[in-house]
Amino acid sequence: MTEYGVFNDEGCIYIADTQKAAEKQADVHRAEDDGYWADLISVHEMCPDHRDEEQPKHGCEECATEDE
Repeated sequence: MTEYGVFNDEGCIYIADTQKAAEKQADVHRAEDDGYWADLISVHEMCPDHRDEEQPKHGCEECATEDE
């Protein structure tokens, strides 16, 4: 099952079962801070191997470390 996370500059702040639900939650967070920080809120597919570490699929720090 593919999951999607809402990320800010500090990491994952929300995980949803669908991209639509994640986008909706991202919009809520963006509305709460309509300034500079709102631009840093994004939605990414979660890494299926490192979901518990709240890592995005493309850019997973755990996968990058394992490849070395």
